Amino acid sequence: MTTGTCLFDGTGTSADERRHFLEALALSPVSRLLEAVNGSTGCPDESLDAVLCIDAIAQIPDRAAALADWARSLKPGGRVLYTDPSIVAGLVTSDELAMRSSMGFFVFSPQGENEFLIEAAGLRLLRADDATDTIALAAAHLRTDRARDEGDLVAVEGRGRYDARQRFLDVVHRLASERR
Repeated sequence: MTTGTCLFDGTGTSADERRHFLEALALSPVSRLLEAVNGSTGCPDESLDAVLCIDAIAQIPDRAAALADWARSLKPGGRVLYTDPSIVAGLVTSDELAMRSSMGFFVFSPQGENEFLIEAAGLRLLRADDATDTIALAAAHLRTDRARDEGDLVAVEGRGRYDARQRFLDVVHRLASERR
């Protein structure tokens, strides 16, 4: 690949996706990879070979500034992989949004916004994948697993937190399954 940035833009992530990205980079032992959990790298210009941000982009209030900072910090030919679990792709009620964001702070984005912000930051999008089906499946499996262990989880979490988490997973599954 030439100078630019490879971005993965999906609605779900997995350890396999991360491993494939790192393998594709074929980073040398002296390469610098930043796993971003907030918007600022704190790194000098052109000092990073790659930036990896798994789902944390949804918690960054100023996504445009984060992408610009990542672009500034990347060496020529550097790459970025980020996954976005908070893309709104259809009509969503206020109750669904409230439940979807009940587990913490989220910045929701409309379809196409990531691609716009990537270009605005001076990066070049090489790949965008839709992993909505993956998130629907993961939410369904997690909800089922938690239901199987309900007694133990209620003892640790309390009834209210357990029920809230199950409702959260229901909404995540429904929104993803309905591609909203």
